[in-house]
Amino acid sequence: MPDDEQLLDRLREVLEATDPPPPALVDAAKASLAWRTVDAELAELVADSTTELAAAVRAADPPRLLTFTAGETIVVLEVVGDADARRVMGQILAPAPAAVEVRHAAGALSVDADADGRFRAAAVPAGPISVTCRFPDGARPTVVTSWVTI
Repeated sequence: MPDDEQLLDRLREVLEATDPPPPALVDAAKASLAWRTVDAELAELVADSTTELAAAVRAADPPRLLTFTAGETIVVLEVVGDADARRVMGQILAPAPAAVEVRHAAGALSVDADADGRFRAAAVPAGPISVTCRFPDGARPTVVTSWVTI
């Protein structure tokens, strides 16, 4: 009878051969760990218009509104688009210029937020995204949103 480690190794081999994870899932899992830095604050999703009761009575394809918070910083995203690509428009509250990175399974898009904290990223692939906001001169800690599927 094999010991536990040998049994686990054999089970891992069988699973990898019969039902491997999709490559996009593996890439997204690896990307989700890449943001972790000591000085970053994780912004948690606190509101999603698709889960609100009012979403049921709106037009057929309303924009999706997502709100994330991390300490004193709030990041609001509006997502519109078709089945393949999305446009992500956002605003950082309290307003501040920032370097913004919209990360997705296929890579990342870099844009700048203006002095009012507004930014826009076009042609974001459908699927999981996370937004990173880096503020100049360390005025505030870097903020990274949790991953959400758009």
